[in-house]
Amino acid sequence: MQRGGLLLKAHRCIVAYGFPVFLIFASISAKAEAERSLEDFAEININQYFEPRKELILSGEGKKKAQALAHYSLGRSYEAKGQLEKAIESYRRVLENQPDQIFLARKTAYLLARNGSNDEALKLLEENLENNPKEPFSHIALSEYLVTYQANEQSGRDRAFSVIEEAVDQFPDEPTVYEHLVKLYLMNNQRDEARELIAKAAARDNPEVGFWLRLGAIAVRAWPRLDNSGPDVQRQLVNDIYAKALEHAGEDMRAVETVGDYYHATRQFDPAIRSYVEVIEARPDQLNVREKLAQVYGAKGDEEKVISTLKEILEVDPESAETHKGLARIYMRNEDFLSAIPHLRKSLEITKGSATEYGALARMMIESDEHEAAIEFMNDAAYLFPENPDFPFLLTFSLGRLERWEESIEQFEKVVKLAGDEQAQILNESFFFRFAAAHERFGNIEEAERLFQKTIEMISKKDPDEENSQFAATVYNYLGYMWLENDMNLDEAGKLIKTAVDLDPESGAIADSLGWYYFKRGRYEEAKKELLRAEQLIEEPDPVIFDHIAQAFYMLGEREEALDYMRKAVEMDPENQEFIDRLKSYEASPPKAVKPESPKPGTTKEAPADAAEVKPAA
Repeated sequence: MQRGGLLLKAHRCIVAYGFPVFLIFASISAKAEAERSLEDFAEININQYFEPRKELILSGEGKKKAQALAHYSLGRSYEAKGQLEKAIESYRRVLENQPDQIFLARKTAYLLARNGSNDEALKLLEENLENNPKEPFSHIALSEYLVTYQANEQSGRDRAFSVIEEAVDQFPDEPTVYEHLVKLYLMNNQRDEARELIAKAAARDNPEVGFWLRLGAIAVRAWPRLDNSGPDVQRQLVNDIYAKALEHAGEDMRAVETVGDYYHATRQFDPAIRSYVEVIEARPDQLNVREKLAQVYGAKGDEEKVISTLKEILEVDPESAETHKGLARIYMRNEDFLSAIPHLRKSLEITKGSATEYGALARMMIESDEHEAAIEFMNDAAYLFPENPDFPFLLTFSLGRLERWEESIEQFEKVVKLAGDEQAQILNESFFFRFAAAHERFGNIEEAERLFQKTIEMISKKDPDEENSQFAATVYNYLGYMWLENDMNLDEAGKLIKTAVDLDPESGAIADSLGWYYFKRGRYEEAKKELLRAEQLIEEPDPVIFDHIAQAFYMLGEREEALDYMRKAVEMDPENQEFIDRLKSYEASPPKAVKPESPKPGTTKEAPADAAEVKPAA
């Protein structure tokens, strides 16, 4: 009440108003008590002590444990604050009450050593060993301290060895004592002594699998080269140790897996496979072991088994992105991109990868001619990354290959809008050439012409004689041929095509365009000569070129030659009604060699393959 607050105010109220107020409070209190039972109140007794129930009274041992715990907590607090002397004192009090706390004794000894009290630390560990002679770690703690803080003294080193050697004799089935002594031997470059000790331990008849696993790990430290490059006798001894681990493993599949790990690490693939398969048969859901098995098959060079094992993992866990990626890497290494693509798609679906990852997969799908799937995939990517022009850009390739020109044009327009100045490198001459070709294919001749002219302007700023000359020739040829097919600007078309010939004289497509220009001008001999040259230059037979040659022969009165080429054209493109009608016409009425004064319209020709099949930049 003296601390103030509401109670203080009430107190002052009582003092000020005295007895009348007390009566009011008393009446309220009496009324409340009349409505409650005694169980609602706790009895408070001043200056009285009540013994706790018997089950709450600490025994002598219990008091020691409670005091030890209190001192330990206090010591941790002091240690955290850097007050080492107080921490040591608290830990000593713990050890007085609980002398079996071996690890705390070791910790306290090292704190004493850090504080400069080496003799006290040594004495503490000696007392710890006296108090706990049947605990292997008491021996290890003393030996470890001696080799750490008295390594410069021969007596200290000798005693460190003697303490742990006595422990080995006293605890021959405890692997930790072997481990410490082996470590001392290796530190002193006594590798032969370490191996003799391991051989001695390996001769034990211990039924505990843990003993053999621990001993195997110790042996691996003593013999670092246990693969096929190491001595057979050493590897055989360690193999025997792990064989005993398997012998005593029983249903302990973790132990069997550890043995498999040893065989895997030492490149003994067949026994590693047997161990991992045993674990998998017992525990089919152990996917990490299946992954290890796949790694062993991979190291062994059995790629078929790697694939089947990874597929088994996916049967259990179809959402494992790393497994999908692992399968995809194998397929890509074998250039089986069609098999890799679905796994890469699934991994991206699971991990929600970056735009770069989506773009790389989209390019792979385009290169693999998976255009329908690519369009679906890139539409999803465009939704995830709406500000990225890469996906509408890549869509133009697949839409073009499927001749979905209107949709392709829409994507070209999106690229122009999204790229802007920040990614202007996308909007290069190749981009506008394909954009123009898409308009030409869709029938937008005027827009195609504008875009072709823009492309040529961009090319003119560069040196066409450089490595870009073939591309420049393709652009000039495409625009010139488009004009020819639409009976537009024939003189300009001829100039463009002749320029293309100069830039790429070995192009069959351009030779065909020049021959067709001569045909349009009624110069049939020149046309025939150039068209036959085109036939020789093309890598694969082209029905359009055969049709052009047939028409040139026909106009020169060489009916049989015309029929031969026309039949080749129909054979290659049997669905082309124009070819079929022309063949029938040639067969029905022999032609006369006539040189018209004005150009006659020719047939509609497919655009050069370069336009529709330009590969996306990697």
